[in-house]
Amino acid sequence: MVINISTVTLSQPENLKLHILLERDNQKKVTAYVLEFPSFQVEASTEKQALEELQKLLYAHLENLEIIPVEIILSQSKTENPWLKFAGVFQDDPDFTEIAENIIAERNIHD
Repeated sequence: MVINISTVTLSQPENLKLHILLERDNQKKVTAYVLEFPSFQVEASTEKQALEELQKLLYAHLENLEIIPVEIILSQSKTENPWLKFAGVFQDDPDFTEIAENIIAERNIHD
């Protein structure tokens, strides 16, 4: 399979939307996880504190990262039917026409 990577087009910076999972345990501790970055988690005594600490952790990590959208275009041959190049090959062949008619007639006899 051939993969062509198109030219990278940078658009206006957008906000990164993440999903935060808050887990409360029996000892009144709150653990905050980032679902998109499973290794990022913090534990605090309140929900607000956990979110603030997690946000600081994320900002520190994402400070030197850049997100670049890339579009990958798969080779067109993947979607083309390989049999189409043979379509119509025997269109003007009288021998093939006769053979095809005999095959059809024989099938009709046995049906």
